[in-house]
Amino acid sequence: MSRVRTIPDVVTAVQTEAADPGVSAFVSANAGSGKTHVLAQRVIRLLLAGVDPARILCITFTKAAAANMADRVFGQLAGWISLDDVALDLKLRSLGVKTIAARDREQARKLFAAALDTPGGLKVETIHAFCTRLLQRFPFEAAVPAHFAVLDERATDELLDRATMAVLLDATTSRDSPIGRALTSALAAAADQTLRDLVREAVFRRHALGAWIEAHGGLAGALADLSRSLGVAPDDTIEVIEKTIVDGPLLPSSEWAAVAAVCKGGTSNDQKQCARFTAAAAAAGPEQLEAYLDVFLTGKREPRKNLVTSGIAKKHPALAERLARERDRVVTLVAQRDAVVCRDRTAALVTIAAAVIARYGVEKNRRGLLDYDDLIDKTLALLGATTPGWVHYKLDRAIDHVLIDEAQDTSPKQWEIIRLLVAEFTAGEGARGMRRTVFAVGDEKQSIFSFQGAVPKEFARMRRHFETAHNASGLAFLKRDFKFSFRSGANILGAVDAVFATPEMFSSVTSDEAGVPPHEALPDAAPGVVELWPLTRADPREEKEGWDAPFDATIETSPQVTLARKIAQTIRDLIASGAPAGHENRPLKAGDVLVLVRQRGPMFQAVIRALEEAGVPVAGADRLALTEHVAIVDLMALADAILLPTDDLALAIALKSPLFGFDDDQLFDVAHGRTGTLHAALVAAAGKSPAAAAAAECYARCTEAARQQGPFGFYSWLLGAEGGRARILARLGSEANDALDEFLSLALDYERRETPSMQGFVAWLRAAESEIKRDMEITRDEVRVMTVHGAKGLEAPLVFLADTTQPPSGPRPPRLLTLSAENAPPGTPGALVWAGRKEQDPAAVATARAAAAKEAEDEYRRLLYVAMTRAAHRLIVCGCAGTRKPPEGCWHDLIRTQLAGQPGVTEETVEGHDAPVSIYRKVPDAPVPAAEPQAPPRAEAPEPTWLRLPLGEPESSAAALSPSRAHEGGPRRAPPRSTDTEATRKAAMARGRLAHRLLQSLPEIAPDRRAETARTVLARNADVLDDAARETLLGDTLAILADPRFAALFGPGSRAEVPILGRLPRREGRPLLVSGQVDRLAVTDEAVLIADFKTNRPAPRRLADAPPEYVTQLALYRAVLRTLWPDRPVRTALVWTDTPDLMEVSADALAAALDRLGVLGAAP
Repeated sequence: MSRVRTIPDVVTAVQTEAADPGVSAFVSANAGSGKTHVLAQRVIRLLLAGVDPARILCITFTKAAAANMADRVFGQLAGWISLDDVALDLKLRSLGVKTIAARDREQARKLFAAALDTPGGLKVETIHAFCTRLLQRFPFEAAVPAHFAVLDERATDELLDRATMAVLLDATTSRDSPIGRALTSALAAAADQTLRDLVREAVFRRHALGAWIEAHGGLAGALADLSRSLGVAPDDTIEVIEKTIVDGPLLPSSEWAAVAAVCKGGTSNDQKQCARFTAAAAAAGPEQLEAYLDVFLTGKREPRKNLVTSGIAKKHPALAERLARERDRVVTLVAQRDAVVCRDRTAALVTIAAAVIARYGVEKNRRGLLDYDDLIDKTLALLGATTPGWVHYKLDRAIDHVLIDEAQDTSPKQWEIIRLLVAEFTAGEGARGMRRTVFAVGDEKQSIFSFQGAVPKEFARMRRHFETAHNASGLAFLKRDFKFSFRSGANILGAVDAVFATPEMFSSVTSDEAGVPPHEALPDAAPGVVELWPLTRADPREEKEGWDAPFDATIETSPQVTLARKIAQTIRDLIASGAPAGHENRPLKAGDVLVLVRQRGPMFQAVIRALEEAGVPVAGADRLALTEHVAIVDLMALADAILLPTDDLALAIALKSPLFGFDDDQLFDVAHGRTGTLHAALVAAAGKSPAAAAAAECYARCTEAARQQGPFGFYSWLLGAEGGRARILARLGSEANDALDEFLSLALDYERRETPSMQGFVAWLRAAESEIKRDMEITRDEVRVMTVHGAKGLEAPLVFLADTTQPPSGPRPPRLLTLSAENAPPGTPGALVWAGRKEQDPAAVATARAAAAKEAEDEYRRLLYVAMTRAAHRLIVCGCAGTRKPPEGCWHDLIRTQLAGQPGVTEETVEGHDAPVSIYRKVPDAPVPAAEPQAPPRAEAPEPTWLRLPLGEPESSAAALSPSRAHEGGPRRAPPRSTDTEATRKAAMARGRLAHRLLQSLPEIAPDRRAETARTVLARNADVLDDAARETLLGDTLAILADPRFAALFGPGSRAEVPILGRLPRREGRPLLVSGQVDRLAVTDEAVLIADFKTNRPAPRRLADAPPEYVTQLALYRAVLRTLWPDRPVRTALVWTDTPDLMEVSADALAAALDRLGVLGAAP
């Protein structure tokens, strides 16, 4: 059982101050200092202060963080319901509530229900979820499809891959087109796979690329800007520059032989120059150019310091001077050529990427889709535009308090959205005369998601912005630092402080010139310990011939395997010895251990394998390539065998899988000596072997099921009723559950998007490159092995840093760099450039490369901070050494050098290490209290007997009735045959469709802007209507909106497309289940108003002529709504979009329709 922590009063005071709901605040919180707890406390304090839950917006970085935050808030509120007054008062005082009356307790107990009953719920969501809601609310103003769908990452990648493939195919078939020439040029600079990766990377940065192109008026202007940035003219060509190099005025080619003759009489170095001049004079074309460059440049293409020896220079001073000037000219021209080469390959890449982006955009628009970047850009444009004051007015009435979690990971665009969103918060008292607040909590030291657009220094910049805005308005604004750690002990935190103490180190992780704020431990925290193991070197190994050496495996004598075994043995021994788990009075368990790596690679796989071999429970990889998981390989192999029965290899894989359970001997007995297919041999062996008979029967069932069902139905049956999941888990363990669940999810997703077919699904899955992100926060008694990025937000008593000798840079050298826009206003997008070899960088590219390298090194160090602060009690730093010296500035090197000479560092001899282990203890170990006896694990309840019994026949129940189909089965009136021409029918259909759209959307627009907005919509979407017809439609639509009988139906607070679901009792039989959607609904104090839009042509003029099914539909809606609002009348109307006209339906007609259906209480 965990001990109650001792929290100093100063910590509680700072947290209470930050959670004050009446003051805006920015909190900079060290790792483990309780920032998420304070954020939840502030939300609860706002609710206690009487703030409507709907007016609170809490923005988090991930969906998991949003769920965690909501769970914290609702969990605490739910707990208050059952507390007595004394216990509740303690809870409220711990939040900072000073005076508590009876009504305060009553309100506190009601908060849980109030938060649950809030329409839309308490808004704890990601920035993308907020943008989605906002755009759905204002589609016209934002210029997005009214019912857009959001592409997830998998769908985005799939759509981009299709667009890329289509563009590349177009380029290969049209070699003389601009895109064809661009592909030829790009392929000359890179291999096909490298080019494909580059195009993918450029498309990933499509919004920055698009902004740069748009800022210069198109692709041609952007490429001209690129030329200027690289210092060359737009019309400079490689051919002209190379010709100028060879045919220069200072040393014409006609004189090369003479110069060679002069050099021939000198020393050996002069004679080498003689040979170079001779080779250049004898060559032609590209060979001549390279030979001539050899005269003035070294093999690394650096200028030669001495072109001739001093003896030749004294005898021929004029020649020596000419050679020096020629060298300078050649160096300048080579730099110019490198810049042109860089420009040309970048232009080719940008041309291809722009075509892919354009095709991708067209496909998104055609299908009404937005990706995550679109959500941010469209929202920013919506809030930043000057015209839609209506948007700001509506938002100003909806949000009073904005809270931002993990603010250091917010990108500049996302910060701009927040800035625009809360701009009115500091506009004096405002229209409503109330205090409105903004609260942000983060830690720029933990900003490790630059690949998602995060800029660490934005946190400090936005803090200054909001502080200035609040001070200018005379409003209070708090800046607070959380220094106390609720996670780590003094020795862990002391090591962190020591490592990041120097300006060189802390400048990488914080913008604070004073450095990293000190980390302080709670008084009762176990001090802990930091161990720095010596680097593990490779064992001597036997040299093998190429044919015998492993192709892609990590060899057993590699340092990764050796270190992984040390880690596994250490974990096993610590668990076996009952080592303490920090300040908690219990022994260490496998679930208390976290092994961190920077990247998933040989070290990552070696640790997992070593733990499995040592018998230590391990959770497996935190990310899995789905199609590489053995269970998924087996499922796909079975599909291949079913689709092509002659595919012996696929069937053999399936038979060896847990689905069939063959071992090697059984498979050999069936397959050896066969004369036909493996399937035929299996069927033939069925009469001799029970195992073969069972396998043949199972294969036959699978074949029949695959024939009758789609991919999702087939695999659901296979893994469920057929018992496949149980057999897979029995062999592979619970880890396979994640892969199987994701596999089924993809099968369902495929069926929603494509025509269901087994062959199509398997091909789609293999091309999708799907990856599973496993939830490592789930409490399981297993060692977790994961990347530092994945471990953000996690903690463990024992943490290993395993691969600490990676170079201090990004995962790979940058291939696409962004040039800074010189002499341009801030925010001007810079050119995107394809970087080549470092030694051939033009000056602007070299500057960009250096800046990118510095940013990568800074993030490398921030990753180190995150990694070290995951440890609560014990941190072990280890790594591997190859044949070369570990790179300077790697994690192991940084920790070793920064801790060297610190008080508390000792060298100890530890068994299993061939060199002393450095131990860091800032404070001595405190005596660990005896571990409390652990309660025996609860025995699992026996499986209920009914669980595996086949389901009986379900009781018959009435299906939900759609009101629009309620009249089916009765006589239906055939519509009169139209004698209109095709053009007239198209115009009428367009009129009805547009009337429906305007009636649905215009009520959300301010009345004085409705006509302008409607004309814009009609101009874009009413090609078949002439100007007069458009104006008539506009006038009729606005007349309906202004009809005083139903003004409230289209006024503020009314809603469009409202789902209706209810149960109506009948005179006989089961109740009638009603499920439908009403086009328009308004609830006022006097009445409930509903309307349904109908497109009949021609529209009826009298209610008696209206189709009876329409009346029945409204009658059912009305009956359901009357159960919700029994105290007020429910009025209904049909809106004929062909006219347009509004026709109210009488209560008698509605009652008669319900009576025909046998509904009780059908009276008007």
